[in-house]
Amino acid sequence: MNIAEKYIDDVLKGRVLVCEHVKNAVNRYVNDRESGWVFSENYAQHAIDFIEQLEHTTGDYAGKPFALEGWQAFIVWNLFGFLNSDGSRRFTRSYIEVPRKNGKSTFSSAVMLYGLIADDESAAQVYSAATKLDQAMMVFSESVRVCQNLPWLSEALTVNNSVNNRRILYGQSVYKPLEWNPGKQDGLNAHFACIDEYHAHPNDELYNVLRNSMGARRQPMLFTITTAGFNRESPCYKHRNYCTSVLNGNIKDDALFSVIYTLDEGDDWADPTNWQKANPNWGVSVYPRQLEQALTEAKEFVHKEVEFKTKLLNVWTDTAMTWINDHVWMDCAENENLNGAICYGGLDLASTGDFCAFSLYFTQTSSIRTWYWLPVESAYKRKDAAGASIRQWASDGFIELTEGNVTDYAFIKAKICELSTIYDIKDIAFDRFNASQLVIELQNEGLQMYPFGQGFVSMSAPTKELERLTKDSRLKHDGNPVTRWMMGNVLLQTDPAGNIKINKAKSGDKVDGPVSIVMALGTAMQDAAKVQESDFWFLSL
Repeated sequence: MNIAEKYIDDVLKGRVLVCEHVKNAVNRYVNDRESGWVFSENYAQHAIDFIEQLEHTTGDYAGKPFALEGWQAFIVWNLFGFLNSDGSRRFTRSYIEVPRKNGKSTFSSAVMLYGLIADDESAAQVYSAATKLDQAMMVFSESVRVCQNLPWLSEALTVNNSVNNRRILYGQSVYKPLEWNPGKQDGLNAHFACIDEYHAHPNDELYNVLRNSMGARRQPMLFTITTAGFNRESPCYKHRNYCTSVLNGNIKDDALFSVIYTLDEGDDWADPTNWQKANPNWGVSVYPRQLEQALTEAKEFVHKEVEFKTKLLNVWTDTAMTWINDHVWMDCAENENLNGAICYGGLDLASTGDFCAFSLYFTQTSSIRTWYWLPVESAYKRKDAAGASIRQWASDGFIELTEGNVTDYAFIKAKICELSTIYDIKDIAFDRFNASQLVIELQNEGLQMYPFGQGFVSMSAPTKELERLTKDSRLKHDGNPVTRWMMGNVLLQTDPAGNIKINKAKSGDKVDGPVSIVMALGTAMQDAAKVQESDFWFLSL
């Protein structure tokens, strides 16, 4: 019994902890063998033997042979063992989902090198493909290091890894990194291709181009490997759903191999006894202490919880996640006299018939204050409980209502100018894509207006900082009920890189106040960074 067969036996007999998707993949293998699918143990073992001649290049295992773990051997055993009746390889597409730290890049690079060197394909074209070059380079660079470190490979191959010439040549066969560039992938004739981190793809264009380019190959392999992501509307998640339907037998697709390592539905993500299900390299490259350390932060910070689930447990999350609990926010309520204090502003003008918010962030005390404006018609149009609260808050002076159905920016200008005589306002951030005459008028009043982007690049750092200040009870606010309500409405959006921002489109209700707070804090952080840089001017001399 080889390592692949032992893994299969261990899963069947419950000796290794796996999720239902893995059990389904193993049962599919058993059923297909019993139902008469042609299986070549020689072909499967040939692929395993080739891969195990390679060596690790980084970490604790650098320089050691690439001894496949059971789950990896199971994948190779399936991919290269099953044959069609004409002797060609059965599986031409694969979908593998596994968390970080499970040797994904090393394993992928080994499979690609097999396709280049050992698959007996004339003039093979092999690609490590991704939406961005740096991601495509992850697998390709690992392949380069493997080739350079092994004399028997470096002698047989020509390895180029310069900026303008990245490729590995084996006779007439070539292996390249491939960055998606619409309209410039004509002429591809792929034999093997690895799509890395499929969850980050905004569409299926790259996947489809590569798949269609394989039409002239007898037994190609589109090798898709990814961690879970944040967007259940992504092409990756839709493809994943298709794969799970194949695994549970609802869809028949004999050319697709899938295996997904994750938690089962209903599993407690914070329970360490479940973590091995998602991490097949448990105890090899993934250790309990690593996840235990990450869990501490995940329980404290929402964006860390999202990262923990998606990247360490391979659990797909929604793009939007609830942010700061109300009791945590209200624990920071502390009214204080801030007259004359240095501060930075954030102005969210929103739409003309909706809330406008202006916030000040006071750097010395990490304090915030926020003011709100709303057209009176908008306030009385709402007939729900929030509408009643809005009208009460207006009556109590927390919202300034302006006549008509659009906000009168003259009121906002007057208030900001008044505040500038009370506090030492350094800069005021505004949405550069929603600028108005108000910004020009405030500049004419001598206020420093600062354009502030609303994307992940600008918003992520101050959003995380606001969360950190709140969770650490270092933030101070005046308990404004409007801000409290809006903080409860906030849902976060996360990009593939783990950056976060407030999701205006999917938040439960209005979030203009929190957005303006993040902008104010972001401006303060950027100004502090500029000061730090200027403090070290002499280093460039």
